[in-house]
Amino acid sequence: MVRPSAIRRYIGVIAALLLPASLLVSLTAQGNEPELADDTVAEYTPPGHLEYPEVVAITVPDRTALDALVDTGVDLAEHVEDTAAGLRVEAIVTPSEQDWLRSAGFDVGEPLLTEDDFTALQEERQETVAEIEAAEERAMQSGDDLRVQRAAWFRNHDETFVQFEVWSEAGSASADVTLEVSLDAGPGTEIGDGTTFTLSRFVDAGHYMFHRTNLPRQESPVPSRARITSMLDGEVIGEVETDVTEFLDGEYPSGPGAPKEWGDLATGFIDHYVDATEATATIEELAAEHPELAEIVELPNETNGYRRKAQALFQPPSPTFTIDPPSSAAGAYDVVGASFGGTTPFRGTPGDVVLVDDGTDNPTEGCSPLVDFEAGSIALIDRGSCPFVTKVRHAQEAGAVAAVVANNVPGDPFAMGGNAPEVTIPAGMVSLDDGNTIKAGLPAAGTLRRPDLDPHRVVVESLAWGHEGGNDISVEMADPGEPSQPLKVDVDGDDIDVSLATDADGAITSTAAEVVDAINAEAGELVEAYTFRGDDGDGVVYPCTADECYGEPGTPHLSDFLSAPDDVSREPFTVKALRIGKQRDGSNVGVLLYSQEHAREWVTPLVALETAERLLRNYESNETIRKLVDNLDVFIVPSVNPDGSHYSIHDFALQRRNMTNHCPRDGVSDPLGRNSWGVDLNRNFRVGNIHQGFSGASTSCTSDVFAGPEPLSEPEARNETWLAEEHPNIRFAMNTHTHGGYFMWAPGAYRLPTRDGLERPSFGVENYFYEASDIILNRIKEHRGTSVWSSRVGPISDVLYSAAGNSGDDHFYENDIFAWSFEAGSPLWTGNGWSSVGFTPPFEEGREEAMEFSHGWIGILEVAYRYSRDWVPPRSNLSPGAGTYEGPVELAFDFSEPVDIYYTLDGSRPTYDSPRIEFAGPRQGQEPITITETTTIKWFAVDVAGNTQNYYKPDGPGRNYRRATIVIDD
Repeated sequence: MVRPSAIRRYIGVIAALLLPASLLVSLTAQGNEPELADDTVAEYTPPGHLEYPEVVAITVPDRTALDALVDTGVDLAEHVEDTAAGLRVEAIVTPSEQDWLRSAGFDVGEPLLTEDDFTALQEERQETVAEIEAAEERAMQSGDDLRVQRAAWFRNHDETFVQFEVWSEAGSASADVTLEVSLDAGPGTEIGDGTTFTLSRFVDAGHYMFHRTNLPRQESPVPSRARITSMLDGEVIGEVETDVTEFLDGEYPSGPGAPKEWGDLATGFIDHYVDATEATATIEELAAEHPELAEIVELPNETNGYRRKAQALFQPPSPTFTIDPPSSAAGAYDVVGASFGGTTPFRGTPGDVVLVDDGTDNPTEGCSPLVDFEAGSIALIDRGSCPFVTKVRHAQEAGAVAAVVANNVPGDPFAMGGNAPEVTIPAGMVSLDDGNTIKAGLPAAGTLRRPDLDPHRVVVESLAWGHEGGNDISVEMADPGEPSQPLKVDVDGDDIDVSLATDADGAITSTAAEVVDAINAEAGELVEAYTFRGDDGDGVVYPCTADECYGEPGTPHLSDFLSAPDDVSREPFTVKALRIGKQRDGSNVGVLLYSQEHAREWVTPLVALETAERLLRNYESNETIRKLVDNLDVFIVPSVNPDGSHYSIHDFALQRRNMTNHCPRDGVSDPLGRNSWGVDLNRNFRVGNIHQGFSGASTSCTSDVFAGPEPLSEPEARNETWLAEEHPNIRFAMNTHTHGGYFMWAPGAYRLPTRDGLERPSFGVENYFYEASDIILNRIKEHRGTSVWSSRVGPISDVLYSAAGNSGDDHFYENDIFAWSFEAGSPLWTGNGWSSVGFTPPFEEGREEAMEFSHGWIGILEVAYRYSRDWVPPRSNLSPGAGTYEGPVELAFDFSEPVDIYYTLDGSRPTYDSPRIEFAGPRQGQEPITITETTTIKWFAVDVAGNTQNYYKPDGPGRNYRRATIVIDD
């Protein structure tokens, strides 16, 4: 029996309250300023009928109003959110209570959750519990269906590990079902002689996938057999035994075009991380040196280029804490403002500086309420053992007008964090040294200056690119030094001089909005000025001269903030591919190998360059390489994202995206956002993208997975699709990223919450991905023994996450290309655990990753060559075969290679429109065909190269399909 939720209850009579006027708040039409009610409001009396509560948002302007709301006694959620409109809290109140609160002057919003929502949630829970109970009852009666998807061991750098994936029918419904794995201790031993461990229940996007080992488990000796036991309430409900087989065993398939030993292969052509300019120069030199084997293909869409408009952000000085003379500590000290609390007026908040005393053994830490603190003072507090918000709250409660925390460790101060909307006084941190100096100078008076900078900020941006003159522009904002002066702007060549307005006392009065308008009116042919991120700009502007200027870059000169050497062009970049092949006319199978869609992945262009060098410099001496170059058409793009590459190498190492800024003027378009601009190229494609409702990308222009304003908005993405569509002989593609050691293919995206994704590859195609991956991953392992984990091999959406709009899906679904996505940089085993290598590892590690994944790139060429030589019809057999059986029988197929099998059960001739065998589920085996009555099954098999079993022509009249009659003898 499901107990009704405690949410569904009647809120009884609230204790009788007479609310004094001092506690009643109403919000005026202008501003949200509290207005005291004139009279008391009658106590709340429940109506004469049953009511159910609803969740509503109530917004109050300040802490005083929040205290008044609390004092009403209504049920409030334990969360207060500080918003632009005020403090927002959620209340659980009935409709009549809402009316009562409105009459008391509170801003009560529309219901967020009603009784209908709660009822639906209860019903959903009841349905879920019923489904779980039914599944558990079935499992207790009939047992659990266990399907072993992976039971593998592998060797990684001379250590051995195991991984398991097991699907459980009962476990798919109930988390109370546990799966336990028991191993033997190698051939000739009993299961149970090895270790025993429990699998984790893996749920992705709210959907059960399977049970698994989260990470590879180190095991020695290597097991050969395992038993998986399913248990519920301490009882065994299912059990299956399986072989534990080696993953990446170094064995390669046989037959036409099969991989062979490479023999002596010259390698090691990389010695440092390169930017896109260097990478492009390298492939151009290779093409010039080997014209009979290689040529340069210029891609048609130039990138934006490694360039930006020059900008400057002008603002008041950073926060300071000034101690007044005659204290020995007199002077200004750098302060980093807290992420909570209020701000000071523009000229600061003054007061006596008092070192706090909370009456404990560590009195200056302020972790307890303060004693004998003089209200109106600035609290000086030592960093210590309690949260920052606790310290500042105690200071505020004692009457402090501001709080300054002195760090207790050497180094720069930092922004104190915490969520405390009730804290309204300004707060900041000074360094340990500065704190000691200030304390030594007490007693003293001082001023904490921590204003809201945004209203005072002015952004100026050149109309010309930085390298084309924008960087030569200067803007000075001067205090005229005289009273009653007007705002003036003078332009002399590239120099813009702004004389700020003053009042009768000589104080500056020009606001940011006024300065913006004046600059645009007088210097609009050179620059565009705007307020900071859409702010009204009603704050007074602080002067900026050559002697004193604050903001970014902190001088009167505008800057594009780009620091690459002059040999890196600032012009639009032409992306180039190196095309390698003895015959480059489209007659051979094409392979597209591309890297660095994400700029910070410095290893990936090294994979491209190392592979290109290997193919050309080993052509004359190595039979394997010569065979590949003679029979394939290879396209290598070292850097899809050259602008991002230059920015990552020379400016901001963690840049992921390209450099194109799509943020609007009233958004993050100022210099402080310069490391947040750009489009994630691997989210900018046509298939399964965010604009179609798929998960795994963003429409925010500052997100690292920003998909761009529309699919293929970026020239870099259009270059990829052009290359694939201009050369229809391309049948294979490899997109290389870092890091994590994943090897993946389509589908790469799904929608939430249903997890409905792109159509999965057919049974034969997905099996082909797995078989081909085995060749590629074995090649990777040959370099230094790195094994990509079996749990990280498979469709992107199965083994990683949803990546809406990725290029691999585009190539697969739009152009029928076998497209893989590498994530080089597998975790390294430390002896105690797995260690991540990162996007930009030290070059020594980066070189090894590039070398091993270059092995993998040659591996995919071997796969493509084998495909080009596949003229052999596949074979398939029914298991069990034709015969007489008692009762229903489940049929499956055995086959000689990855195939799709089309079949009929109604006596008709099988065609491509007939039913096709499928997987039982993601990462599972073949879904069997259940036969319950005497049936003749007719079928044919077709491999990925289009060869059909017995040369059968599905669209012809022939009858050379396979057949078998299954007789059911009841």
